[in-house]
Amino acid sequence: MKKKFSLTTRLSLVFSIFMLSVWWPSSFLLITALNSYFDNQDKEFILGKLQLTEEFLKTETTSTTENINSLYGKINDAMIGHAGLFISIKNSDNEKVVNVYSKNTSIPENLLNNSGRILNKMLQNRENGTIYRSISQRVSLPQPTGQDKYFIITVATDTGFHSQFMDKLGNWLFWFNLGLLFISVFLGWLTTRLGLKPLREMTRLASGITINNLDQRLDPNSAPSEIAGTMREFNNMLDRLEGSFQRLSDFSSDIAHELRTPVSNLMMQTQFALAKERDAGHYREILFANLDELKRLSRMSSDMLFLARSEHGLLQLDKKDVDLTRELKDLIELFEPLATETEKRITLSGSATAQADPDMLRRAFSNLLSNAIKYSPDKSNITVKIDADEEHTIISFINTATGISVANIDRLFDRFYRADSSRVHNTEGTGLGLSITRSIINTHGGDLSVEQQGGEILFRVCLFQQSRLKKQ
Repeated sequence: MKKKFSLTTRLSLVFSIFMLSVWWPSSFLLITALNSYFDNQDKEFILGKLQLTEEFLKTETTSTTENINSLYGKINDAMIGHAGLFISIKNSDNEKVVNVYSKNTSIPENLLNNSGRILNKMLQNRENGTIYRSISQRVSLPQPTGQDKYFIITVATDTGFHSQFMDKLGNWLFWFNLGLLFISVFLGWLTTRLGLKPLREMTRLASGITINNLDQRLDPNSAPSEIAGTMREFNNMLDRLEGSFQRLSDFSSDIAHELRTPVSNLMMQTQFALAKERDAGHYREILFANLDELKRLSRMSSDMLFLARSEHGLLQLDKKDVDLTRELKDLIELFEPLATETEKRITLSGSATAQADPDMLRRAFSNLLSNAIKYSPDKSNITVKIDADEEHTIISFINTATGISVANIDRLFDRFYRADSSRVHNTEGTGLGLSITRSIINTHGGDLSVEQQGGEILFRVCLFQQSRLKKQ
C-alpha cells in the first residue's frame, strides 16, 4: 500500500522548499556580487599603483640617465601599508629595471617570468591555493632622438585575504543554509500545526459526538477564514442532526403514546370478554369495538408507511393535467353532509389546472378540508380560493380557528401534534393528516404553509407550473 504523507508533512516540506528556493539563490547572488566587488576593487587598486609607478618612472628617468635607487625608494615607500604587493619595471629588452616586493610577499616564478607578455588586461594565477592578480602596461617616454623609449610596468597583488574571506563566507552560508533547512522544516511544521488546529478540533468533536451531546459546537470566530466556513457548515450539520434526533425522539414518544390507547383498549376489552362466560351478542359487541381499534391501528400504520416512503423519495407520481376546480368541487360535495351537520358553509372561487398525481392531490385536499370542518366552530364559513399566474398556482383553505396560539402554528405539521389536546378523544384522526399533506405537496415540488390571520387560519398550497419545475 502506497504510503501517504500527512498534510502537516506536505505543507512543512513545501514551506521548506519555498524558503530554500529563495535563500539559496540569494546566497549565490551575494557571493557573486562580492566576488565582482573584490575584482573591481583589485583592478582599481592595481591601476592606481600602475599610474603612480608611471609618474615615478617619468620623474626619475631622463633621456640620458635612470636614477634607479631613487625610483626604487619612491616605489618602496608607496608600498607601505599594502601587503602582498609586487611592482616590476622592465625595459624594452625585457631586462629588469626594478623589482619591488612589499613585506611578506612571495610572488610565483611563473608570474615573474610571464609578466609583461599580455598588456592592459588583468590576469589571474593560482599557486598553492593563493590567487594573484596582475596587470601589465606599456609606458613610452619621449626621447630627443625622436624614437620613444618604453618600459613595461607590471603590478601584481596577492588576493589571499579576499579569498580567505570568501571561503569563510561560503562555509558560513553552507552551514547556515543547512541549518535553515531544519529551521524551515520546524517552522513549517509549527505553522501548519497551528493553522490546522481548528481541523483537529473538528476531528476531536466529531469523534466524541454521541446522541447525548449533540449540543456541542465549534467556534468559527477563532478559526482562519478558510476554515471558518467549513466549521459553520459543520455546526449546521450538527444542528440538523440534533433536530433530526429530537424529532425522532419526539416521534418515538408520540407514536408510543398514540399506540398505547388502542392497545390498552384492546387489552381491556379482551380481558373483560374473558372475565366470565357471556352470550354471543356481548362477544359480538366486544369484537366490533376491537375492530374499531384495529382499524385505527391499521390507518396509523398505513400513514406511517406513507410518510416513510415519502421522506425517502420512494413515492411514484403519475402526473396528469388536473382540473383543480373540478377536483375541489367533488371533494366539497363529498364533505357537504359532514359540514351541514354543524351548519358550516363551504365556498369555492377561482379556477386553474396543474400537473399532478390526481389521487395524491385529492388525498392532500381531502385532509385539508376534513381538518377545516373538524376544527372550525359551528355555523362558520370555510373558504377555498384558487389563484394562478404564469409561475405558480395557489390554493388557499381558510376557516375560523379557536384555541391555536401563534407559538403552535409552526407545529401543526408535526406528527401526532394537536394544538388542543382535548381533541384527541373527539376526533378519529391519527394526528398525521397534515404531515401527510405536506409530504404530498413537497413530492410534487410545491410548498404547504400555514399562517394565522386574526381569528382565521390559512393553509396555502403552492404548486409551481411545469416550466418552472424544469428550470429547477
